[in-house]
Amino acid sequence: MITVRDLGWRYAPLTDGAKPVESLRHVTFDIHSGSFVGIIGPTGAGKSTLCMALAGIIPNLADGTMTGTVEINGMDTSHHSVSALSERVGYVQQDPESQLFCATVEDEIAFPLENRGVDPQIIDHQIDVMLDLVGMTGYRKRVPTSLSGGQMQRVAIAAALAAEPDVLILDEPTAALDPEGRQEVFDALERIRQTRAMTVIIAEQDTEHIAYWADQVLFMVNGELIRNDDTSLFTRERGLLESSGVRVDEGPVPVVKALARKDHDEPKDPVISLNHVSYRYKHGGNASLALDDVSVRIERGAFVGLVGRNGSGKTTLAKHLNGLIRPVKGSVVVDGLDVGDHSVGEMAAHVGFVFQNPDHQIFCSTTKDEIAFGPTALGLDGAAVFKRVDEMLTLFDLHRYENVSPATLGYGERRAVALSSVIAMRTPILVLDEPTAGLDHRLAARFLGAVAKLNSHGVTVIMISHDMRAVYRYCTHVLEMDDGHVVQYGPIDRTERTQQPQTRRQRKPRKSHGPVSATHVLLKVTKHEEEH
Repeated sequence: MITVRDLGWRYAPLTDGAKPVESLRHVTFDIHSGSFVGIIGPTGAGKSTLCMALAGIIPNLADGTMTGTVEINGMDTSHHSVSALSERVGYVQQDPESQLFCATVEDEIAFPLENRGVDPQIIDHQIDVMLDLVGMTGYRKRVPTSLSGGQMQRVAIAAALAAEPDVLILDEPTAALDPEGRQEVFDALERIRQTRAMTVIIAEQDTEHIAYWADQVLFMVNGELIRNDDTSLFTRERGLLESSGVRVDEGPVPVVKALARKDHDEPKDPVISLNHVSYRYKHGGNASLALDDVSVRIERGAFVGLVGRNGSGKTTLAKHLNGLIRPVKGSVVVDGLDVGDHSVGEMAAHVGFVFQNPDHQIFCSTTKDEIAFGPTALGLDGAAVFKRVDEMLTLFDLHRYENVSPATLGYGERRAVALSSVIAMRTPILVLDEPTAGLDHRLAARFLGAVAKLNSHGVTVIMISHDMRAVYRYCTHVLEMDDGHVVQYGPIDRTERTQQPQTRRQRKPRKSHGPVSATHVLLKVTKHEEEH
C-alpha cells in the first residue's frame, strides 16, 4: 500500500533573492498493492516531482521543503534513506543517460543485485532474462553511452527490474522508444506482474497505453491532483484532458510510406547529399556498421521525417549533417559545403541541430541568454536578437524562466529551451532529434506548427521521430532507416492513409500472488538472515 497525505514540495529558489518554486500542492491519494497506476498531465504539471517523492529522492536528495507524508509499504520516505527504500522501490528517471554509469550493459543490470549479495550465477542468468524482457538480447558487452537514446532507456528499465522491486516507478519510460519498443516494455511489465505482485507507477505523455493497462489514473495540473480515477476518465472527461495538453488516444496510427521511385524524380539540386557513407563507432560499438553505404539526396525545402527502430542509424546519420561525426567512407555535402572540409562551428551557420538530450547543448546562465547565444554568434544586432528571444519565450511560455538557469528547469522545460535556442538561429537547415519527447500535446503541436511555418518559408527540416501521426501530418518526405541502411526515401504517399494494425494482445486477468523467481526468493532469504 502507498499512502500520500497532503504532500507539498517547494524547490529551493533557482536564483539569489528569488522565491521557492512550488511544484506540488496538497496532493493526497492511496495506491493499492499490485496496482498499475498512470500519472498524466501537461508539461510542468509536477509528474516527475511526484515520481521523485514516491522514490524517496524527495526529500532525501533534492534541495527544497516538503510538507505532508509519503509512505511506501509502511516506510515513511522522510525517515528512510534512498538506499533503504531502493530495496522495495525501483526507479527509472525521465533521462536514462543520467542514471547509467557502468562500463557495460551487463554491469548496469548486475549492480543492484551485487549490492544485495546475490549469487553471481543467479546474477548472470538474471541479466539474460532482463535483456530478453526489454528486447536487448546481444547487448551485454556494449558501453551504455554508445547506445541510442531508446536503447539506453531499455537498459535503465532492465536495471530497475533486475532486483524485482515491490514498487516500480517509471518517469516517461517510453518517450524515446519506437512503437514496437513501447509495446514490448508494457508487455514485459505485464508478464512480470502475471507471476508476482508488483505495483507499477508510470508517468507518461502518451496515454494510449495508460488507457489500456492502468487500474488507476492520477491527473495533475500545476502541481495539484485534479482527478484520481480509473481509465473511464479518458472517455468521460476527454475535453478536459485535451484542453490541458494531454493527448487522448486518436485511433490507429498511420503507416507512412514513400511514393514509389518511378512516381517522383531525384532532386537536381539537393541541399543534402550523402554519397556511399559508412560509419562505425570506435568505442563501445558492435561488429556491425552504424551506417552502411548510405546514399541519399534531399531536396531543398523538404520536411523529412527520419524514422526507424531504435538503433537503426537515424541519429548517426543526422550527426553527419553538421560534422559532429565524419564518415569513415564516402562524403557528405550540405548546403553546397563538403562537411569534411569544415568545422562544426562553420556548419552551425547552415545547420541548426537540436539534440535528443537537451543537457547536451544547454550551458548559459539564464534562459534568455541561452536563446540569444546562437543569433548573437551569427552576428545579428541587439534589436534583432531581442526580438527573436522574445518570440521564443512567448512561443513556449518561457517568460517566467527568462532570468533562470535553464539547467535547473524540469526536463520538459529544458527541451523547450533547447528547441527555442536553435529555432532562433533561423538556419537554412534544421535537424531535430525527437524534438517533442517530454512535451505535452499542446506544446508539441505549437512547436511543430512553428517548424512547419519555417519550412513553408524555405527551411529544410530533418526530424527524427517515432510519432508517426506527427510525421504524416507535418512532413513532406519520409526517410526510413533499418540496421544502417536506407529502406525508403521520397515524398509521403497520401493516396491512401493506411493504418497500423492493432498490436495489443488481449489483457489477461492478473494474479494477485503467484510463483516468484529464484532471485526474488534469494533476496527475501538474504534480508531475513540479515534481520536475524
